[in-house]
Amino acid sequence: MHEAPIQDLDSDLDTFKFTPRRAAAQVSLRHLIKHRMLQTLQRLFQSPLIRLPVSWTGTLFGIVWASPLTAVGLALALPIVVFSGHAQLIRGHTLALLVRGKVADFMLQRHPFGAMNAMAIGHVVIAEKSGLSSRVLIHELAHVRQAACWGPFFPFAYLASSAWAALRGKNAYWHNRFEVAARKAEKHF
Repeated sequence: MHEAPIQDLDSDLDTFKFTPRRAAAQVSLRHLIKHRMLQTLQRLFQSPLIRLPVSWTGTLFGIVWASPLTAVGLALALPIVVFSGHAQLIRGHTLALLVRGKVADFMLQRHPFGAMNAMAIGHVVIAEKSGLSSRVLIHELAHVRQAACWGPFFPFAYLASSAWAALRGKNAYWHNRFEVAARKAEKHF
């Protein structure tokens, strides 16, 4: 009977051993593939054929989601426009209706939470006739985007954030997370 020669098993196992060098090559290959996939997805979503429909779909969903708030804003805007006011559609990162006039000035000066330059209710921004700066408009448009995200729950979330700030001994307006985010948006102007 003839026996097969015994091979050196240790030398065969060495070729399959885990080595840090091999692991680094595998990790870098995985990283490269992941990076290429992300680049491809970014290019895909930056193309106008994909970006515009996705953007408009999100905008329309936000408008519908915030429509109960926008209805209240439109109800407040109606007398402003009827009594010599001005309405203007704002198109930017989101759509909003900007309403100004003498009635708006009256409403904003006698607001229950204190006098203000402007306020956003859903997708409606009510502002003073003459005192609207770009910074204030950007601040209010941040609130419009917040309303589009939170929908009909936005007033409750806003009040809860103010209550949380007050419970911690901080100012209910200045430390409200929604106001902090809106002031942060102003800085990017």
